[in-house]
Amino acid sequence: MTDIGNSEVHKKTFMFFTWPTWFNDLVEPLKPAYKQTMWMSLGINIIALLSSIFALQVYDRVVAKGGYNTLIALCVGMLIAIAFDVLLRQGRSLLMRKVGMRLEVNIAKGVFQRLTQLPTRFLEQRPPAFWSTMFRDIELVRTTMAGAPALLLIDLPFLVLTLVVIAIVATPLLPVSIFVLILFVVLAWRSQMSLQQNAEQEKEKLMSRDAMLADLTGARLHLKALGPTPIIEQKWQHHYATWMDESISRSADADYYKDIAQDLMLLSTILMTTFGAVAILNQQMSIGALIAANILSGKLVGPMVQLVSHWRTYGQFVGAQERITKLFDEALDQQTTAIDYPPIKGEITLDNVSFAYHDPKSLQVAGVSGRLGAGGLHAIIGNNGSGKSTLLKLIRGLYTPLDGKILIDKIDIQQLGQTTLTQWIGYLSQSPKLIQGTIKENLTLHFPNASDEALLHAAKVSGAYDFISLLPEGFDTEVGEGGSAFSAGQQKRLAIAQVLISQPPIILMDEPTSDIDKPTEQSLLMTFKEMAKTHTVILVTHSTDILQAADGIVLMDKAQVVGAGSGEKMRPQLGLTAAKTQDKGSNNA
Repeated sequence: MTDIGNSEVHKKTFMFFTWPTWFNDLVEPLKPAYKQTMWMSLGINIIALLSSIFALQVYDRVVAKGGYNTLIALCVGMLIAIAFDVLLRQGRSLLMRKVGMRLEVNIAKGVFQRLTQLPTRFLEQRPPAFWSTMFRDIELVRTTMAGAPALLLIDLPFLVLTLVVIAIVATPLLPVSIFVLILFVVLAWRSQMSLQQNAEQEKEKLMSRDAMLADLTGARLHLKALGPTPIIEQKWQHHYATWMDESISRSADADYYKDIAQDLMLLSTILMTTFGAVAILNQQMSIGALIAANILSGKLVGPMVQLVSHWRTYGQFVGAQERITKLFDEALDQQTTAIDYPPIKGEITLDNVSFAYHDPKSLQVAGVSGRLGAGGLHAIIGNNGSGKSTLLKLIRGLYTPLDGKILIDKIDIQQLGQTTLTQWIGYLSQSPKLIQGTIKENLTLHFPNASDEALLHAAKVSGAYDFISLLPEGFDTEVGEGGSAFSAGQQKRLAIAQVLISQPPIILMDEPTSDIDKPTEQSLLMTFKEMAKTHTVILVTHSTDILQAADGIVLMDKAQVVGAGSGEKMRPQLGLTAAKTQDKGSNNA
C-alpha cells in the first residue's frame, strides 16, 4: 500500500477536485487506469456522436434519394459501432470496479492502522459512531471515485466534441447550444453551493443519530431490565423524527434542482426545434441536420442533468474526504526505533509522573515517584478513581505523562516506539475484548508466529485450556462477535493467554481475576508467582489472595501513592494477616 502521510500542507488537484497529498498518493498509482478509462470514454462518446451522423445521412440521403443500399451500409456500420460500444463500456466498468476496490481497500487499511497507532486518548474520545461513519465515508469515496459520478466527470470534457459536431452539421444552432450549456453551468454551480452545505449538515445529523443508536443498543439489556422507558422512547422518537424531517428537506432541495434541470432539458429541445425550423425555412440547414442537432442536444444536456443530480454526492464526497484527512493528519504514536536495545531486566522507575485527561488542574496521577526492581509480583490497590488503571496505562506507554518520566532499565519510554513497548510489555486491560475469529487467531494477534507449544502453554497457564479442550473444534472454535460464544470468565482467561503467549519481560494486568471463579484464580495466582521469578509482574487488583502473595504492594488514593513497600511491610497496614479478609470485588479505577 502507498504510504499515507500528513496532508496539512500541500494539496493537489485531480479531475475537478482539490485534495490533500495523502489522497493524491493513493490516486497516483491509479492514474494509468484512469487514462485507459479516458481513452475508452473517448471511443464511447465518438460512437454516441455517430448516431446523429446516422440520422443526418438517413434523412438527407436515404429518404431524400431512396438509397436502400446506403441505408443497409449505414445500418451495418451502426451495428458494428454498437458492438464496439458494448465492449468499451464493459471494459470501462470492469476497470473502474478494480480501481474502486483498490481505493477502498487502501484507505480502509490506512484507517485500520490508525486504530492501533493513534494516541490512546484520541481513540478513547471517539465514540463507536465515529468509526462507523468513517467507514461509510470510505465507501462514499469509492463510489464517487470509481462509480457513475467519476465516469460523468470523465465524460464531461467530451462535450466539446458534441459542440464541434453541432457546429459542422447544424451551424445555425451552435449559439443556441452554447446558450443552453451556459444555463446548465449556472444551475450546476448554484446547486453545488446549496447541496454541498446540506451534505455536511446531513452527515453531522447522521453521526448524531448513529451515536444515540449506539448508546441505546449498547445499553439494551439495561433498558430491558428497567422495563418501559417512556422518556428514552420520546427522546429517540423526537431525535429520529427531527433527523427525518431535515433529511426530507435536504432531499427536497436536491429534487428541486433536478426538476429545474429536467425543465431546462425540455427548454433545450424547444429552442433547438424552433430555431432549427426557422433555419430550415430560411434554407440554412436541412431537416436531417435538425434531427441530428436534436440528438446532439440530448448528448449535450444529458450529462449536465446528471451533473446536477450528482452534486449532492460530490458534496458528500468532499465532506468525507475532509473527515478522513483529519484522521490521517493526527500524529501517530512512534512505532519503531532504530536503537538495538539489549535484553531488558524489567526495572521500572517513575520520576514525578503526573497525568490529566482534560483539565491539567484535575490530575488522575499526581507526582508519582518510585522504583520497582526487576522481577517479583507487585500489586497496586486503591479505591475507585484513585488512578490505578491510569498509572498502569502510563507504564505501558498508552498515555504520555503531563510531567515527569517513566523509565524501563533507565531508558525513558518516550524514546521507545510502540513496537518495542509491545515486545517488552504485555498489557491486559480491565475489560479486554475478543474479536471475531477463532480462539487461535485471538491468542496470536500480536504474536502470529507463535508455536503450537507456546499456544498450548499460554492456554494452560491462563486456565483457558480447561474449556478449550472440551470444544469439538478446540483452538479453531469461533469466538463470536466480541467473544459472545463464551462467558465473561472464559473471555478473561483467553485474554490473559493472549498476553502471556509471547512471554514479555514485563506483564501489566488490570483486575486479571475479576469474573473468574476461585479455583481458576488460585491457579492463575500460582502462574503469576512462578512468572514473577523471571518477569516483572504488576497487577491492579482487589483480590485478597493476590495481596497476600505479592512481593510488593503500592497503595493509591486520590491520584497519589500514599503507601508502598514490600508485601511484609504493607500487609499489616492494609489489615491483612495470615487470615484472609473478605475480597472487595472488582471495581473500576
